[in-house]
Amino acid sequence: MQYDTRRLADVGRFERMARARSSRAGEALTRPGHAVNAAGRRARAPRKSALERREEILLAAIDFFAEHGFSGSTHVLAAAIGVRQALLYRYYESKDALVEAVFGRVAGNRWTHDLPAILGDRSRPLADRLADVYRAYASQDDGPAIRLLMRAALDGLPLPSRRGGALTDQIFAPLLDQLRHEAGLPTTDARPMSPPERDMLMLLHGAVVFQGVREHIYRAPVPDRDAVIGLYVETFLAGARHMMRALHPRPSARGAEPPAPERDRPARQPGSALERLAARRAARAS
Repeated sequence: MQYDTRRLADVGRFERMARARSSRAGEALTRPGHAVNAAGRRARAPRKSALERREEILLAAIDFFAEHGFSGSTHVLAAAIGVRQALLYRYYESKDALVEAVFGRVAGNRWTHDLPAILGDRSRPLADRLADVYRAYASQDDGPAIRLLMRAALDGLPLPSRRGGALTDQIFAPLLDQLRHEAGLPTTDARPMSPPERDMLMLLHGAVVFQGVREHIYRAPVPDRDAVIGLYVETFLAGARHMMRALHPRPSARGAEPPAPERDRPARQPGSALERLAARRAARAS
């Protein structure tokens, strides 16, 4: 029997093409966002909405600036996301606008709990309330947020100061009001927070923040966060209650004369004490 060798060659070629097409379809199925239709052709991924694309760029920028600093170029950022650089400027008019959006997201994510309300619930011990507040605060600390904060501070960018204002409103002022309430003192609305009081409150806050620095900057093992925050709070309150008495001394006891102002005190006798003693000895000797 004779076979048409050209026909056999054509059949073999079509079989190889079919196997190659099947292989490409299988590979496409394993790649996210790549669907394959019944003919084995890769289907176009669903088009993302403007809001979805903007959010995708923002999240990628947070990670990018946290790892590479704010001097990283948008060209490299676009390549990391897998889009053209022009697409970045379609959603963010400039690099500064993108950095501003990053700051807004990182600063805003911190305050997802009503921390003043937690601190103001006097049906519970202050130590329990304060520990809950800082556990909620620390739970928002992820690696990119900590690294962005450090990089922004070193580069002189406004993220740390922006977070500082929210920190005063959300934690420092409500906490100081509770400490003043225990000491029988006016609230911060009636008497503004003093610099020494703020420095005192920063002791606890700095200790909690340093846990995130240990984990995300130093890459060091972190102990049980909740237990350590409880330890920090107990230690802080013991010292803070003592310092509130020192920073706000009570008036003198009834009937006691307050110290006279410097200008009202009797004039100092001429000569030092040693000179007067020497004069008395000389008089006795004579």
